[in-house]
Amino acid sequence: MNRRTKRIAHLAVAASAVIAMGAMTACSSGGGDAPAPSGDGGASGGALNMAIPADEGCIDPQQLVGRSQLTVARGMVDSLVYQDGTDFKPWLASSWEVSDDVTSYTFELRDDVTFSDGSALDAQTVVDNFNAIVELGSKARLASTYLAGVDSITAPDERTVSVVFAEPNAAFLAAVATPSMGILSAASAAEEQSARCQGSITGSGPFVVDSYTPNESINLTARDDYAWGPLHEGRAYLDSVSVSIVAESSVRTGTLVSGQTDYITEVQRADLATLEGADMPVESRSNPGLSQGLFVNPASGPLADQAVREALMLGADRQTLIDTTLTEYQKLATSSLSSATPGYVDNSDLVVFDPEQAEKILDEAGWTPGADGIREKDGQRLTVSLLYGSQLYGFLVPLMELLQQQYAAIGVEMTLRPLPDADANTAWINKDFELRISALTRAEPDVMRTAFLGTDPALDALLTEQLATADTAARMDMVAEAQKMLLTEGFFVPINELALPMAHSQRLGNIQYTTDSLVLLSELQLAS
Repeated sequence: MNRRTKRIAHLAVAASAVIAMGAMTACSSGGGDAPAPSGDGGASGGALNMAIPADEGCIDPQQLVGRSQLTVARGMVDSLVYQDGTDFKPWLASSWEVSDDVTSYTFELRDDVTFSDGSALDAQTVVDNFNAIVELGSKARLASTYLAGVDSITAPDERTVSVVFAEPNAAFLAAVATPSMGILSAASAAEEQSARCQGSITGSGPFVVDSYTPNESINLTARDDYAWGPLHEGRAYLDSVSVSIVAESSVRTGTLVSGQTDYITEVQRADLATLEGADMPVESRSNPGLSQGLFVNPASGPLADQAVREALMLGADRQTLIDTTLTEYQKLATSSLSSATPGYVDNSDLVVFDPEQAEKILDEAGWTPGADGIREKDGQRLTVSLLYGSQLYGFLVPLMELLQQQYAAIGVEMTLRPLPDADANTAWINKDFELRISALTRAEPDVMRTAFLGTDPALDALLTEQLATADTAARMDMVAEAQKMLLTEGFFVPINELALPMAHSQRLGNIQYTTDSLVLLSELQLAS
């Protein structure tokens, strides 16, 4: 197949390269002096103890979805490229080419990378990894979606990897930048799925897995010979990382305040006062992707009426929802995409609270208040149900109950429909819902296509076209139009930007986030 290609990257990893995380926004309740990196990129030393809330019963980066575990996984595996906003930097791949029709990607690999078992990185290893992801299917819940529609994955020579899609896929570079598509050794890629989950994996990353006890702990040790990171030359600054699985947020907070840990993830509202009183800094960066909000099925019941969808947009008092049930780190959503997402456009003028206008729109559309205040039209009661996964989103019940009250005030009855997470996901896939509360994290605006394809023909055409557009500026124009359409048509009611605040001791420093809002363990430093 003959394809005209264009050069996207041509630089080898520069010595002592440090990429400025310009998109990072952090909120802190305090701050400590971070130990300064040594001039040669050497380690500052120290053993980091951290606590995270959950374990998925698996440690394989290609099979994980939880943000805290993906943070740990990011330290175990490297990716072909490093994402820095809408730009991409070399990592395992020293350069790459993308065809003009964005169906073909060719990566040239570094020749000095080894896995922690001593084996060398080559093109066939990458091919084996990608094929293993395809074979894992739904078990690789994120990674398999990134390879959907792949036509061929080949190694033309020892250092070259070719990935060809049947249809254009302008979002693939962002996909290969994720830990979900991090590269394991050839032996690990050949392992059976459950063995990989239990720790039979070897990566090329800055840390090696020493031990993994499901639902208890993960222990990592720094590789002394690591020398190909995207942010600094040389090994990780820490000597080791010990991760404890601690389900209760208050208990995680207690371990930090008492000095048992230096870093905890997913801080909850109830613990903020304790952390502030102990002078423990809290850091947060919004997750990229779709803001947390209501996904609307316009083919279902009253929601087929655009007036109802517009009323839902106007009837939600988002700031009160955040102030009452969430934290200051859950920023008010100002678009369909969170502000941390490449291609985000501020649509604050469309994300407003105006209950009087909502009532006027419903009045004009023929929805009149009934005896109990809930509106009716042609004998139909204005009732919509809100689907949510009871395990994953159970903590949002107070928010949903307050939103019920806000919608009742404009004459809309919203009932809650909790289902087990697996059943809720099945209902979403089958479009067996009216409203669904969720967020979707990905550092790529194509996340809108993933979530909303099939919602509306005009939106479908726009989302499909942006994925087929190689020119970044032209593509971002389409992304901006899609964000606006989701709001003006009432297909999505954004509430807040999803964030998972972390807290740490005063001696932990050099906290840096990836574009997909994962903290880089390789950059963390502990003051003595």
